[in-house]
Amino acid sequence: MIAPLAGRRVLVTRAQDDAERWAARLASLGAIPVILPCLVSEPLDSAPARAALRTALHNAAWLVVSSPRGAAIAATLIGVQLPAHVRVAAVGEATAAAARTHLGRVDLVPELQTSAGLGEALARRLTHDGAPQLQPVVLAGALGGRGEAEMSLRTVGAPVTRVDIYRTIPAPAASARRDLARETIHDILLASPSAVAGLLNIARVPEGARVITIGPTTSTAARQRGLTVSDEARRPTFEGLLEAMT
Repeated sequence: MIAPLAGRRVLVTRAQDDAERWAARLASLGAIPVILPCLVSEPLDSAPARAALRTALHNAAWLVVSSPRGAAIAATLIGVQLPAHVRVAAVGEATAAAARTHLGRVDLVPELQTSAGLGEALARRLTHDGAPQLQPVVLAGALGGRGEAEMSLRTVGAPVTRVDIYRTIPAPAASARRDLARETIHDILLASPSAVAGLLNIARVPEGARVITIGPTTSTAARQRGLTVSDEARRPTFEGLLEAMT
């Protein structure tokens, strides 16, 4: 059976931590992922973020981390050992490895290693536990990050507290932009207006490449910067991007 994306060179424009997870999924579908981090992460290492995370974890049963960077920053903000009653859910193997290093444990890694997959797996775990009341969950992640995991958890009635601990910003302008025309890029995935800005800061986009966006806001940003949007995901998720590609 021929893989649906066999031989297609797909540019992944997320921050390095997130890009690796997307690249693995693309490779499983036969694509040749090309990682070009167009976003960089900055910790929100402030007193309010530190206090919010520590307070939320006091009564929480689960801490959800969605990137290796997030696991490391969460540990820094906690400042002491993770409370023994708090279990850790990680979005994928790379994040799980970081969580073990920085937080000391990992209790759940979903089979489908996306934010949506993590939310669904934890929702099943919470309802399977059969507790009279669903256990409180803390999501520690990026400012303005996508809420697929949060949506899945709230759907089953789980009490969720979101704490923003870092933010992603466009990669700074490069003195010499990378010429993607030389790399035979077939598809470019864009998941935020910041990724659009970062891409154009560090690379020249070939005319023949298909630009695929995660939703209307990103499409508008791409068009405003002179890009032609070939397809737009009907669902604002990575799986939605894959559907738009195929």
